[in-house]
Amino acid sequence: MHVAVDASRLVQEKRGMGRYVRNLLRELPLVRDGVSFTMHAGKGEENSDLRALLTTLGGTAARAPIRATAELAISTADVVWYPWNFVSPVATRAPIAVTIHDIVPMIQLDHRWWKVWKRAKYRRRYTNAVQTSHAILADSAFTAQEIKRLLNPDMTKVHEVLLASDDFAPTVVDVQPLLDRLNVSGPFFMAVGAHEARKNLPVLFEAMRVLASRGIAIPLVLCGPGARLSKVGRHGDDRWLRHAGFVSDQELAALYSRATALVFPSLYEGFGLPPLEAMQCGGRVVCADASSLPQVVGNAALLFPPTDVNALVGQLTRLLSDTALQAELTQRSVAQAARFTWRATALNTLAAFDAAMARFRTR
Repeated sequence: MHVAVDASRLVQEKRGMGRYVRNLLRELPLVRDGVSFTMHAGKGEENSDLRALLTTLGGTAARAPIRATAELAISTADVVWYPWNFVSPVATRAPIAVTIHDIVPMIQLDHRWWKVWKRAKYRRRYTNAVQTSHAILADSAFTAQEIKRLLNPDMTKVHEVLLASDDFAPTVVDVQPLLDRLNVSGPFFMAVGAHEARKNLPVLFEAMRVLASRGIAIPLVLCGPGARLSKVGRHGDDRWLRHAGFVSDQELAALYSRATALVFPSLYEGFGLPPLEAMQCGGRVVCADASSLPQVVGNAALLFPPTDVNALVGQLTRLLSDTALQAELTQRSVAQAARFTWRATALNTLAAFDAAMARFRTR
């Protein structure tokens, strides 16, 4: 099977979608003999950054030729794979498979006028993706239902293909210097993510204020972008807030392992890699009972309604005071994370590619 890949964002996407694509480029040839790739990015072979990245993947991907993005339109590969939510330029001579990770740009959580304008633009792009594709890969059952609810595609084209985090293993990197810099010497909660309405961080900040008002002094280590995010926390006493900024994958894995829990209050996730990453590292998770998250965490996390501060406070307090529960959640986390593998993702991806080719032949 010859797969033409829209690799236009592969270099810039360091986590999330980029991790997904890199792992599948490694795994697809391992689960089926004869899989080969052509990468499409920029103007083609002059893309030295992409070539350097591909050499780190080994095997078939490392040897893949690089062609211009524009040539996707005339590709005659067995299947053309668009892994970044959208189909552009549209392949006209080959089956199209598109991965839709989520439809976040279309959800109504920010009503500023330019956001409304951008949502209209993205609706057109998503509509184009579902109409031109022969197979749609959705990251979770929730994403598949959202695609159905808002885009109304032919649902026989939609394939649920769950992600994994097998490459995000526990690490022996020493994060004590980082914790020392943040003045963290004992138990701590951690959170990750940007300042977006859907990430729901104000609910977590309010829960931390309630804990502090009850004399429970535990820091919250926040990983991710800084100024605006820290500003959200600065209402009243926020001495519990420790902003770590961007950290490496190795540091993040070590923090997942060391933290009392990752707290993930997000309202809307197409899949939700951070909880799975934390569980892969043996970390405990407290997360919102919303969108795709229950499917990802199973019975391995403490859940709470995403807008209920008191429920979140209750789960955090319960976890802090119950060492037996902490040990139980660690065991459940490792078992739950083991259910998600890139091999399974690759097998389901190939099944979707096969379906795209069959649909293309019978159009």
